[in-house]
Amino acid sequence: MNILLHSPEYRPNLSSMIRSAEFFGLTKVYIYDANNLLLPPTHSKKARADMAHMARVWTAGAIEFVEIIKLNNLSNFLEQYEGRKIATMVDEKAQHLSDFQFERDDLLIFGSEKDGLPDSVLPLLDHSIYIPALGNTPCLNVAVTFGIVLQQALQNLKK
Repeated sequence: MNILLHSPEYRPNLSSMIRSAEFFGLTKVYIYDANNLLLPPTHSKKARADMAHMARVWTAGAIEFVEIIKLNNLSNFLEQYEGRKIATMVDEKAQHLSDFQFERDDLLIFGSEKDGLPDSVLPLLDHSIYIPALGNTPCLNVAVTFGIVLQQALQNLKK
């Protein structure tokens, strides 16, 4: 099971997803960083040091155990990835999370908080899944979605 975070917009969400990935035993996370969250502030050495410290704090130390692989060419990566590419979507035409059968070489893709995944990525996907809302709120925070989907996927693989 691999994870791809596409254009996360907020460092706290990115940190939470890295923390959750490590908690569930993943050792690497692919990130397409269109918003430059992985770049430290450049205005001073202290700002860069503070950024490194905050990364450790926000991830509760998980950043020390997870390899962050920054993708520069997303299309090439997705075209060459040998497993299935599965995206979480706010789309009821997608397959219900509890009905989906995960496989060990799946790549789970999570889009940005604001925009989801761009249209250019959609043709490269093999499947899309969703978590149906029971209340009135149409969608979840991406870090919350990440934890729910990862838990379900790993439980599914145990069976």
